[in-house]
Amino acid sequence: MSLPQIRESIVLHQRPHSIEQPDNTHLESLSGFQDYTYRLGGPDAAQQSDEASLSENPLHTSELGLRREDEAELSIEGGWQAYRILLGAFCALLPSSGLLNSTGTFQAYVTNNQLKDHSSQQIGWIFSLFMFLMVFGGVLVGPVFDAYGLRPLLIPGFLGFVGALMAFSVSAEYYQFLLSFGVLGGLSASMLWTTSLATVGHWFFRRRGMATAIITTAGPVGGIIFPILFEKLVPLIGFPWTVRVISFISLGLGIVATILMKTRLPPSHTVKYKINLQSFKDRRFLITILALYAIDLSCMIPPSYITTYALAHGVPNALSYQLVALLNAAQVLGRTVPGWIADRWGRFNTMVLSSLPCAVVILALWLRADSTGSIVAFAVLFGLLSGTAHSLTPVCISQLCATDEYASKYGTAYLFVSSATLIGIPISGAILGEKQDFSRLIWFCGAFYLASAALFGVARVAGAGWKVRKIY
Repeated sequence: MSLPQIRESIVLHQRPHSIEQPDNTHLESLSGFQDYTYRLGGPDAAQQSDEASLSENPLHTSELGLRREDEAELSIEGGWQAYRILLGAFCALLPSSGLLNSTGTFQAYVTNNQLKDHSSQQIGWIFSLFMFLMVFGGVLVGPVFDAYGLRPLLIPGFLGFVGALMAFSVSAEYYQFLLSFGVLGGLSASMLWTTSLATVGHWFFRRRGMATAIITTAGPVGGIIFPILFEKLVPLIGFPWTVRVISFISLGLGIVATILMKTRLPPSHTVKYKINLQSFKDRRFLITILALYAIDLSCMIPPSYITTYALAHGVPNALSYQLVALLNAAQVLGRTVPGWIADRWGRFNTMVLSSLPCAVVILALWLRADSTGSIVAFAVLFGLLSGTAHSLTPVCISQLCATDEYASKYGTAYLFVSSATLIGIPISGAILGEKQDFSRLIWFCGAFYLASAALFGVARVAGAGWKVRKIY
C-alpha cells in the first residue's frame, strides 16, 4: 500500500472528544487524546501499529503538542522526502550558524587589527547585534513563513547574507562593520534560521528532537570550517578575500538548500503579526522562556572569548585561533547525541542533565584554567555539554504548542528571549574591562548557566510532576 493510500485509510478508532477545539484551549485538551489508536485495515493492525510506535519512541503524541489532525501525519517521518529536507536545512543553516559559532575568531581578529582603537564592549555590539537580529527576526519571519511559505524568505535571506559578507569584507570603520555584519547579516540570518527550523517541523514529529539536532550541527560544522579557513587564508590572500571566499561558499550552499527544501503544509496566505499573550498563562511556557533567557545570556560567552582568553594566558597564536574550531568539533557530538536521547527520555529532562554539568565545567575548570592543556580541555568539555542550548531549545518550545502554531509561537517566545543575545556580549565586554578580569566574566557566565538548569528543572516539574522517571 502506498503512503497516500495509508494516510487515506487512517481513521480514528476512539473518539473521546470532538475534533473542533478552540485555539486557546487545545493544550488543555491534549490529555484526552492519549487513548487514540489508528486503524490501518482493522483493529488488529491498529494495535500492532500503536505498539510498534510506542516501543520505537516512548514520547506519546500528546506530550509533543500535537492536535488530532497532526497525529495522523506521524507516518510522514522518514523517507527521501523528509531526509532531503534535513540535508537542505543543514545547508541553509551552515553559513549563518557557522559564522555565529565562529564569532570568537572574527572578534579577536578585528579587535587586534581594524578596530584596535575601540573597546571590547563596543566591538561586542557588532556580534551581539548579529545574534539578536538572527533570533528576534523570527518574530517577523515566523508569521510570513506561515502565510507565504519557504522560498519568499529563503532566497532573499541568502542573497542578503552574501551581500552582508561582501560589505563586511571591505569594511574599515566601526559603523561599517556594525551595519554590514550586525544589521544586514543578522536580519538575513533570521530568515534562514527560522524558515529552516519551521520547515523541518513540517516533516518530523516524534523524531523532531533528533531532526532538529541534526540540522543545528550545521553551526559547529561551520564553526570548524570557517576558523580553520580563516586562519589558513588570511596570511595568503588577506582578510577581505578570505571573507569573500566564505560568501561564495554560502552562495553555493544557498542554491543547494533552495533546490532541496520545501514545505508540507499549505500556506495560509494571511500574515498574522500578533503576540500570543495567552501562551503565558501556561506556566510551563513562561518558565521555559525564563530558562531560555538565562541560557542565551551565557552560552555564547565561551565561544566569543575563548580565543581572547587563550591569547591572554600565553597559548600560541595558531592554537588560540583554532580553539573555536576545537570547541565546535566537540559540539557536533554535543548536539546530535542529546537529540537522540531527548526523543526517548524527554526534552526537558535532557536540558537539565546537560545544563547543570555545563555550569560545573565553567565554574570548576574554566575559572582555574591557566595552562594550555586545561584551556583545551575546557573547550572540548564545554562543546560536548553546551550543544543542547542550540539544538533542543526550539524543540522544548514545540513540545508546548501545536505544529501549525510552531513558527509563530517560536517567534513569540524569542521576542522576549532575543534581548539576552543582544546584551550578553556587550555586558561581558563591560565585565571584562580594559584590565581583562576574566574571573568576573566566568562567574557571570557560570551563574546564569546554573540558573538555566534550575529553571528547566522547574519547568519540567510544572509539566510532569516530581516523578524522576517521567519522560518529559
